[in-house]
Amino acid sequence: MNELELNKPELEGNRMNRFLIIVLIAGLIISGTISLAPAAQDPASAKTSAGVDAPSFDTLRQEGFQSLYNLDYTTAREKFERMIEVAPDHPAGYLYLATNLWMNVLNSSRRLQTGIYSGTSFYAETKEKVDPTVDKNFRDYVARAISLAEAKLAKDNDNIEATYYLGAAYAALGGYEASVARSFFSALRGGSKAVDLHKRVIKLDPNYIDAYLTIGMYDYIVGSLPLPVKILAAIGGIRGSRRRGIEELKQVVERGKLASDDARVMLIALYNREKKFEDALKLLTELSSKYPRNYLLKLESAATLFNLNRRDESYRAFEELLKSDAGKDAPDLIHYQYGEVLFNSREYKPAIDQFRAVTKLLRADHGLVSIAHLRIGQSYDMTENRKQALAQYRLVLSRENVYDSHDLAKKYLKKPYAPEEAKTDGEETAAS
Repeated sequence: MNELELNKPELEGNRMNRFLIIVLIAGLIISGTISLAPAAQDPASAKTSAGVDAPSFDTLRQEGFQSLYNLDYTTAREKFERMIEVAPDHPAGYLYLATNLWMNVLNSSRRLQTGIYSGTSFYAETKEKVDPTVDKNFRDYVARAISLAEAKLAKDNDNIEATYYLGAAYAALGGYEASVARSFFSALRGGSKAVDLHKRVIKLDPNYIDAYLTIGMYDYIVGSLPLPVKILAAIGGIRGSRRRGIEELKQVVERGKLASDDARVMLIALYNREKKFEDALKLLTELSSKYPRNYLLKLESAATLFNLNRRDESYRAFEELLKSDAGKDAPDLIHYQYGEVLFNSREYKPAIDQFRAVTKLLRADHGLVSIAHLRIGQSYDMTENRKQALAQYRLVLSRENVYDSHDLAKKYLKKPYAPEEAKTDGEETAAS
């Protein structure tokens, strides 16, 4: 992949380029979030490359990712720290510690739902406050992983495993820059390096199937660009195909060794985008069975049931989630997503109840509360209760700005919310 040379002022004045950066970053976030599992190896090769006892190393890795997928970040961290003790010169442990920290931050800030990245609001040019300790720890872990991978490549430039891990580290850095720090140009640089390195992995070893995870997502994203942008990208040597991207990800599901579940998560996001909801639900069911403590999979399943027009099942799934342990851990996100489903089905009064529940929770994420107030205002506008809508928009302005929540609230104070207009401006998902 040729690194895109983007001039910020020109980008702001060019809607095509703006669209390009949005879809590339959205894909980077999805792929970076879940594409960090390495290709499995036979014991002999793993011992040679890592210099450790392969069964112990691989067992810790598998147990760590099992915990990570089940949202048990404490246990996952312990397993990855043990990996470093077993193999201090291997980049894996440090990379996974970075991944675990990153996923924990996204989960606590309610950003592990891919729908948040589908609209333009997330990419608004507002500054993000990042915990300095978390930020330093993440960057230190990634820097150490990169350093160890580069040290191996200095000895052998064709070291496949080191090349893969170097690409995975840059993918993690790019995804973090986009989803946590919201530094989008830095994110693109990391993503470009990751794809380049994983393409080199395939060149060195065509059977290193797990490397197609990043490549497949890249192919799909570029293949999804509008035709005028796609032509410009092709002139710059950037080519892709939606169909090829999906086939590459399916190949990882079928033939990948440790990244097959990661590919399933990617395909769920793409199948929903392609409106292949039955395919998405099938994969969600498989993953929910394997990772029963991951409430996010059940939350995605509930939303997918709604997209399949199985509304009663969808509502029942949301209600069951609210009564479950997940309902105690993340009730704000469940109420919010339930409200989104009701809002999209034009059931505005019950949607208001769900959004209002978010605002009343003492431990609700502050950003989600602001966006819930915005959604309540939009719902009141749709039910022609302008006075109540105005009160909600003013509430949004009294709170900290989240993405472009202040800009939208000001806009709707002047003119009532209209879904047709929001869809045209890419704002319909501003509160998603």
